[in-house]
Amino acid sequence: MPVRVTLRTGKAFSPYRILLKRLIEMPDGDSLILCSGYIQETDPKNPRSYNILSDELLASISKGCAKGSITTIAGKVENRQWLEFYKNFIYGLQHAGVRVKPYLARRKNWHAKIAIRLKQNKPIAALIGSSNLTGPAYGINRPNWNFEGDVLIWSDATYNSNFKQRFDNDTLIGDMTLILDPETSQPSEEEQLKLIYQDVMHSGIEPFEYFEA
Repeated sequence: MPVRVTLRTGKAFSPYRILLKRLIEMPDGDSLILCSGYIQETDPKNPRSYNILSDELLASISKGCAKGSITTIAGKVENRQWLEFYKNFIYGLQHAGVRVKPYLARRKNWHAKIAIRLKQNKPIAALIGSSNLTGPAYGINRPNWNFEGDVLIWSDATYNSNFKQRFDNDTLIGDMTLILDPETSQPSEEEQLKLIYQDVMHSGIEPFEYFEA
């Protein structure tokens, strides 16, 4: 199983941003699951506010999900402000013609940040780590940024060309191939991605009925 491990160490470069966009735009895929504790679509009508969709994310989602859909899950919505940001995010996707299936993880203390690329409802790659869909994690050259660590895993070496491309800068990045021990009883690479997918979708999330599915 190929794996890429990243650590953000400066404001001008976000490995999470690059790998998330590559994941979403994978040609061999049609749909996406996007989970985050916080989603920052502050005020699309105010160009001075941070809106993650206008920061190249909407273009990637529109391209990568043109033949499928995106399932979104937000968890930290007890604060009314973040609930409104999530609504703005869903509205922005719907307005752009993206088919959206929005969910909430109310009272679950949901803080998981997971993006899963699907091909005909089968998971083929996943990005898992500490990065929320917010300016400090995804944005670049902003005054506020976070150290973030994320791990990208994919099921098939045929996707290496998509994910092992060098970054534009000299940031060190971990490229590993994990070899499953044949003498140990454990799920295959594809089965492990499927288990992650199933765990997410059966974690007690509920449809966000405020929006049309």
